[in-house]
Amino acid sequence: MANFSHLIFDLDGTLVDSKPGLLNALRFVLGEMGLDLPAEELIDSLIGPPVQQGMRNILGFNDRQVEISSRLFREYYGEKGMYEGHVYPGIQLLLEALLADGAKLYIATSKQAVFLPAILRHFELERYFDDTEGSEGAALQTKAELITNLMDRNRLEPSHRIAMIGDTKFDVVGGKANEITTIAVGYGFGLNGDLQELDPDYFAEEVDDLTEILLG
Repeated sequence: MANFSHLIFDLDGTLVDSKPGLLNALRFVLGEMGLDLPAEELIDSLIGPPVQQGMRNILGFNDRQVEISSRLFREYYGEKGMYEGHVYPGIQLLLEALLADGAKLYIATSKQAVFLPAILRHFELERYFDDTEGSEGAALQTKAELITNLMDRNRLEPSHRIAMIGDTKFDVVGGKANEITTIAVGYGFGLNGDLQELDPDYFAEEVDDLTEILLG
């Protein structure tokens, strides 16, 4: 491969359009808690950071509400939500081509690690990735920390030939913190203006643009 030897992908909004399941999980949470809030208007802001962080910072929940809402969210998502969505068109072809070129592929996501094996099997993505890193337990982990954990476990040193690919500011900030190339994608859940303000090394409006950047 011409430019990159190792590629770290975000999951939600980068590989998989998971919005339907996340939106339904949020609707379930709000309904169970008796809250009349506009789930459709809030969901994009909640995708990217750990769910506890979003419940606190976006919805203004106190500690007890964060505990309850996070449990309810995981309850719905673990049973139904994680299967509600689809792989973005063109992603599997891109992954096939990257493997054929000899790239090593990884996932770093704020999603709970316990969900990852079932999600990847359901969407037929598991065979593409050498390793994955997700959030563990109740501790809030930044995307930068998740990337660091993944790189340390795979003995990857900071290099411009390693890239973090994601759709939110957390992916760009996390990649920069680990001194690797950052590629922001505009087809996911992040705001394009916010992404571009962070000055990623590359910006891909669509999957075709991402393919051009990665494969040339």
